[in-house]
Formats: sequence, structure tokens, C-alpha cells
Amino acid sequence: MSKQITSPSKRWPGSVTISDPLTIPQAQFIEAGLKQPAQEGEKVWFTTLDVMKLPAVIGCVEKWELENFAPDPFPASPRKDSHLLIDWIFGELLKVYSGEAIVPNES
Repeated sequence: MSKQITSPSKRWPGSVTISDPLTIPQAQFIEAGLKQPAQEGEKVWFTTLDVMKLPAVIGCVEKWELENFAPDPFPASPRKDSHLLIDWIFGELLKVYSGEAIVPNES
């Protein structure tokens, strides 16, 4: 079974279908994306975070249905829009990984 999610992006509206349930290799991609990218107090760039999360996004998305979007090569600009897309998909993958009721950093 897969899970279709609707993009909140104004630049790339549409939907993405992600794996649900995940395989062990997909879970490993997600876990790698959760590692700390820098020492405390060190500046972290969007690109650093995206490089950590993108393998999980690419490895867990089954179908891309976003307007004016091609995942290969994955767009890096506009930088904020690209980062927000990766971050949103990764967050949705975390929901599948952890279970809908448990999402890190949410109260």
C-alpha cells in the first residue's frame, strides 16, 4: 500500500506518492537523514540538510505528480522552495517511519 500526499508548495503544486510501509533500506535512508549535521552553534546551510535528507526522499517516493517538476536531477533552486519541498516530504516520511501518532519535534 502507498500513501498519496498533497504538496503545500505554491511553486510545485500537486501530489507525491510515498511508500507505506517502508522497507529496511528505506528506513536506513530516513535514519541517515536524522543525524546531526553540525556541532552546536555551528551554522547549517539548507544544502547540507538537503543532502542528508534527499536519499530518503528519492528512495521513498514512488510517484511524482508535481507541476513543472522533474526529480532527476533534483532542483536546487530556488533554494528556499527546493529545501521546503525536501523538508516537507521528509517530514511525511517520518510520519510513516514513526507511525502517525509519533512525530519528532511536534507537541
